[in-house]
Amino acid sequence: MHYVNPFQKLLIPVYFFIFPLALIGVPTEVLALVAPIHLFAQFWYHTRYINRMGVLEKVIVTPSHHRVHHAINPIYIDKNYGQIFIIWDRMFGTFQPELDEEPAVYGVKKPSNTWNPFLINFQHLWLLIKDAWHAKSYKDKFRIWFMPTGWRPKDVAEKYPIEIIEDVHSQVKYDTNASVGLTIWSYFQLTFHLGLMLYLFNNLSVIGKPDIFIFGAFIFFSIFSYTTMMDKKSYALPLEIAKSIYGLVIIAIYSDFFYQSIYFIRKLIMASYLCFPF
Repeated sequence: MHYVNPFQKLLIPVYFFIFPLALIGVPTEVLALVAPIHLFAQFWYHTRYINRMGVLEKVIVTPSHHRVHHAINPIYIDKNYGQIFIIWDRMFGTFQPELDEEPAVYGVKKPSNTWNPFLINFQHLWLLIKDAWHAKSYKDKFRIWFMPTGWRPKDVAEKYPIEIIEDVHSQVKYDTNASVGLTIWSYFQLTFHLGLMLYLFNNLSVIGKPDIFIFGAFIFFSIFSYTTMMDKKSYALPLEIAKSIYGLVIIAIYSDFFYQSIYFIRKLIMASYLCFPF
């Protein structure tokens, strides 16, 4: 089984290693330079357009290596963990080359079955919490947080089975059969919220506190709401109404053109729901 253990992910990121460096006195300028470089070094290999890279395949993580990392084919599961250098996987026995006869199938073994990014990110953590709660053994309640991906206590797996993709090559991908109108509306939402996030990130110091949290919460709420509508949930419209009320509250507190513009666009989005029903 291949689904992400969010608890384990919290222990691994670059900041977990950078924080101790700050404590021992490594200059802030060095950390500020190294962190984005480290992240960018992990960005470039997320592509299917680059094939093998010759001798570099033996040293650094390449697109071919990382396609294996993201694949759910049985032979590829839990392989190629390296972020920059592939030599570590070769050393610790977790290396797997990409095979021409086994094209990578991406995803997770436990289907997400939603377009909502918040549910996608936290549903696996929620599963771990539920499994820890249902486990009869206190040992299982503890070790579930540190076991390999996909591990579940035997008694919990039998009593509370979950959907797992067995044949990765014939899986039915999540599809809500959106109408043309809903598809266009969703693309508009995506573009609009990308713009809001870029504005927020580029103007954090200008907007200031607590406004950045109010603005950020509005973006989070909006994304949750419109992806819920993409999922065609029955509570999508009430969420849209609540979001509009939130916009009214913002205008009541701030007589600012920017916030009024946000709410005006929200009204257009609300109208688009009426124009493009499910």
